[in-house]
Parts: sequence; C-alpha cells; structure tokens
Amino acid sequence: MTEVLERKLGFLNRYITDLGAYAGQDEAARLREHYTIERLLQLLCESAADIALQFLKQDEETLPASYREIFGRLAAKGSMPEPLAKELIAACGMRNVLTHLYDEIDLGRVTAAVEPAVRLYTAFRDWSLNRLAGPKSNTPG
Repeated sequence: MTEVLERKLGFLNRYITDLGAYAGQDEAARLREHYTIERLLQLLCESAADIALQFLKQDEETLPASYREIFGRLAAKGSMPEPLAKELIAACGMRNVLTHLYDEIDLGRVTAAVEPAVRLYTAFRDWSLNRLAGPKSNTPG
C-alpha cells in the first residue's frame, strides 16, 4: 500500500468514526451539531474522491474533473460495483450543496444522513482495502 493511500485511508477512517459518534443521538442533538455533521459529510466525500483518484492514477487513467466522473469511471471500468459508485455520486451531490450553498440546506436531510453515510463510506473503505489487497490484474490490459 502506498504511503499516500495509507494516509488518505487513515483520514477516511477517522471521519467515519467521528460521524459514527452521532449515530446514537436523537435528532435534536444532531441539529445542535449540524455544522460538525455537515463538515464530516464534506470531508468523507472529499476523502473518498481522493482515494478513488489514487486508484485511477495507478491505472494510468486520465484524471476526471468531477466527483461524478471519478466514481463513474471506476464503475465503468468494472473495478467498482455500480451501486456503490451511484451512492457515492449521490452523497457527493449533497457535499456540493453543503459546500457551495447551491440551495438552502435541509437540516433534516443532513441529520438523517448520518447512518447512511457511515454505512456508505465504510463500504467504500472496505472496497478500497480489498482493491489494495487484491492482485493488480484487476485492471484491463
């Protein structure tokens, strides 16, 4: 495993753990901490995208410019399951709303995203670790 991927996976693990701490809280408690939850959702998306970009770099791919393209390219290559890629694209869509304030932020949607995000990014982490552990022959060529 490369040093860069180890570091990025470490950040991803930290963010999953930090967000997971909110899973046991009720909605009122989550609403009081919505800024922290929003930031963790943003960091999770960005970390996952950074890790995915590292895999594309390893495959000597032209690097895409958007989160949609990053995860879509991995799915198109057959290295990432399409359902996982679609969920990551949707989750990063929420990140764009939070980061760029394209629309008013629906705090109910933010607070409801905790458990699904923990599940999603844990699945992505596991996919990443499996890809790292697997043979390099999973790339075309």
